[in-house]
Amino acid sequence: MFEFLFNREKDLTKNSKKVRRWKAEHQSLAKYAMKVVDAYDKNEKNKARKHLDKLQGLALNHLMDEDVTFYELCKNAKSKDERVLCAMKEFRRSFTDTKRVLFHFFIFYTNPTNDLDSMFRQKLDAIIGALVKRIEFEENNLYSLIDH
Repeated sequence: MFEFLFNREKDLTKNSKKVRRWKAEHQSLAKYAMKVVDAYDKNEKNKARKHLDKLQGLALNHLMDEDVTFYELCKNAKSKDERVLCAMKEFRRSFTDTKRVLFHFFIFYTNPTNDLDSMFRQKLDAIIGALVKRIEFEENNLYSLIDH
């Protein structure tokens, strides 16, 4: 059923390595998100901004790598894998709005001329919640398909 994910043994190894790397990146994302929260709550705005800049870089690179990989998997799927292909496309589509909000958040709050205002923490908490849901879904569903 998921043959398109594993065209060759080499692809399996490559996908397994990606899954391990992505899981490690998830841990780094969580670590830096908590560093931002901690610094902000201590009113250490410069430190919070420094951690936010690092979080932005990690998040954007991670999302781009996943998007490219998922796109390639969808592109290489055989027609008999239509159900799986639809599920992958739906997953990518469903995160579009969250990604847009995430990008706008980073664009606004990583700009040094914008303060980490009273809405910052509320927006950050909402973004962290959305990312936790995505990470849980990825690791419990998509990654298990890729990393057999």
